[in-house]
Amino acid sequence: MSNHDIPSGFRLLNRNSPFSDLTGPYFEQVDENGKHTVLGIRLTHEHLNKIGVAHGGTMMTIADNAFGDAILAHYDHPVAFVTVTLNSEFMSPAKAGDWVEARVKIHRAGKRMIFASCALTVEGKNVFNASGVFSLIEKRQA
Repeated sequence: MSNHDIPSGFRLLNRNSPFSDLTGPYFEQVDENGKHTVLGIRLTHEHLNKIGVAHGGTMMTIADNAFGDAILAHYDHPVAFVTVTLNSEFMSPAKAGDWVEARVKIHRAGKRMIFASCALTVEGKNVFNASGVFSLIEKRQA
């Protein structure tokens, strides 16, 4: 994949995650303060199921990564968290070559729990929705 396949305003996102390396590459758009706003990915053959559309697990993985980026951007200090629930709705199939954008809305972020929703779109068309609950945890020492 070359840089000209990526829409203007997006930059490569180094997730430092072996799993994300398998499921990406991911790109992000940031606001004027450098905070994450949108996660993007160009779907390739590796993201598809046997009938030639994006695998459901691919779409859920994109959403879960988007939730993570949005939650990190929401806090002014480093946080660690895990997914408690992730509910999904498959609205329309996505295919190889599609540029998928994930936007997250955080509905409530407390001291222990975060409630959020995510919409995945292709060319402005909603293809997938997710809602999730996340639990803040104590950061493990390396």
